[in-house]
Amino acid sequence: MKGLQGTGAKTQIGANCKHFIANSLEGGTGSGINRHNFDARVSLEDLHDYYLPPFEACTRHAMGTMCSYNALNGVPTCANEWLLKDVLRKEWNFTGYIVSDCGALADIYDGHHYATGPTQASAQAMNATVDLNCGDGVVYPKGLLEAFAEGLVQEKTIRESFARLARIQFRLGLFDPKDFDPNQDIKTVGSHGDLAFEAALQSIVLLQNRNSILPLDPSLKLAVIGPHINSTAALLSNYHGNKCGCGPSRGFSCLETPLQALTAMASGSVTGITGCHVAQDDLNEIDKATKAAKESDAVILLVGLDQSQESEGKDRAQMTLPGLQPDLIEAVLRVASEKTILVLLHGGSVSLGESIRAHTPAIISASYGGEAASKALASVLFGEYNPTGKLAATMYPPSFGDELPITEMGLRVGVGRTHLYYKGAPEFPFGHGLSYSQWELYWSDSQNDMTLELTGDAPSIRVSITIRNSGPYTGGQTVLLFWRPATPSANVRQKLIGFQGAQDMVVGEERVVDFEVSRDAFSMWNSRSNSTEVLAGKYLLEARASGSKLTRTLLVKRTSISLQNIAQLTRMTYYLRP
Repeated sequence: MKGLQGTGAKTQIGANCKHFIANSLEGGTGSGINRHNFDARVSLEDLHDYYLPPFEACTRHAMGTMCSYNALNGVPTCANEWLLKDVLRKEWNFTGYIVSDCGALADIYDGHHYATGPTQASAQAMNATVDLNCGDGVVYPKGLLEAFAEGLVQEKTIRESFARLARIQFRLGLFDPKDFDPNQDIKTVGSHGDLAFEAALQSIVLLQNRNSILPLDPSLKLAVIGPHINSTAALLSNYHGNKCGCGPSRGFSCLETPLQALTAMASGSVTGITGCHVAQDDLNEIDKATKAAKESDAVILLVGLDQSQESEGKDRAQMTLPGLQPDLIEAVLRVASEKTILVLLHGGSVSLGESIRAHTPAIISASYGGEAASKALASVLFGEYNPTGKLAATMYPPSFGDELPITEMGLRVGVGRTHLYYKGAPEFPFGHGLSYSQWELYWSDSQNDMTLELTGDAPSIRVSITIRNSGPYTGGQTVLLFWRPATPSANVRQKLIGFQGAQDMVVGEERVVDFEVSRDAFSMWNSRSNSTEVLAGKYLLEARASGSKLTRTLLVKRTSISLQNIAQLTRMTYYLRP
């Protein structure tokens, strides 16, 4: 059990992995189904090949895990002994604490009707090894005492739970002398400064840059248009504290807006026009925006989403941009399509549509960049920083929102979901991200094909890739390594098995990045043997970086295997390796 360490001997922060598991439906469907009563139906294949591996990787380094509101295949996750006790505790050897999502223990009886009331729900959760009851005062505070009195929970189970919590509290220094302040490092941090700026820079993804319209010349006459030109709070997304002394009551006025940052960095004139709001139709400055676009040398369109559209408890009803934003974009493109840069501020995936993508030279995904988001965006647009970001989620076409119901948690149903299983043509694929430089990839050895033995003393092979910055700018790059079946498979299209980065490379510089490819990267759930197994066969290894792609064949061989080796292989579970 590990945590994020501070400068002293004590653990300063105990990280928590959430929400465990298949927790994706938030606001509801309009038919009475919501996150407090939703039953996520997920096959064992999708559980073991997709949903479980990230949590297994996370719990290797975290102190806690939070069980979610929903049920999994008929059993609320916070009462699910198979999920929490068998998989998390026993199979993964997780010794940290489990906490319910706030109010999730009441959902066991009130939403899922899996228990008759707080007493039975307390027994079910404690017997599933849930240690902490978040968010309400009627389940554990009252129900657990009654469950123990009725013999539904054993004293040994409660003592084990208490011991888990006490060990973590000791590690956090909560029982140390009063002159020791476990929060002293946090108190002195204040603003995150350079770290926040660097994180914002790395999160920006260059999706499209036809005719190398970016980076911009600072001397150009700019029209900065869109509902996010004066955003502050929207840049922070959900769950944030006060920043630089100006919290929600002051509208985070101390944070720099995108318009302010662009104006500060530009030497030419800058005109700012909101054009419309994110979703409300109460502002229409489209005519004013198109006039400014016509008269400018370049247009920066700042559009996207905010917390009125996506936050806890909300589900978006459409994949495309809400309100008058599509009208604003189309109007600007009609008069300035050759000089427009579209910047998306968003959390969830956004679908732009073929027309917007075809007529917009440059598109950037800026996400919600935090307190330094505006400065980072200006740095990228004006070329002070060569973008390195990669998409962490597939950007689907607009039709995707109608192809699968929001209640469908299966990954391989219909058109499929995620880069592993989606059968359609995405607007921008997972892992996509361009640079202002051109990059070349080469295998560092001369071998065309590779072989990975399933047995023996070498359960992995090293894959070395040379990356070259062909210019014209200094910059960094991240190489993503995937495998694909050599022949099309209904089980999976591809899997990410690693990523490695190289920073601050000058024009003409070459570097080698190494990947350790383990045989467990080729494991999939076998429903016949009811276990995870490494699949022998022919694969294609594919390295990608900023539009460059490199492919070679990998043969995973099964040689003579003892019964002991078979048992070992069937226990292997795939997880993403950083």
